[in-house]
Amino acid sequence: MTSTLATAVRQTKRQMTFHCCDACERVLSIEEIIERHCERCNALTRPTEVREAA
Repeated sequence: MTSTLATAVRQTKRQMTFHCCDACERVLSIEEIIERHCERCNALTRPTEVREAA
């Protein structure tokens, strides 16, 4: 890997997006997002998007 490419890779900030339950703050599965229901706390959810550095 060239030094220019290595520098570009280090400067790129990656972000991961998760959807969390408002009640228990657990990351929801795809099924739970679609159904808008958290299996852990049995609450109806409006999934909140959370971004985190990867």
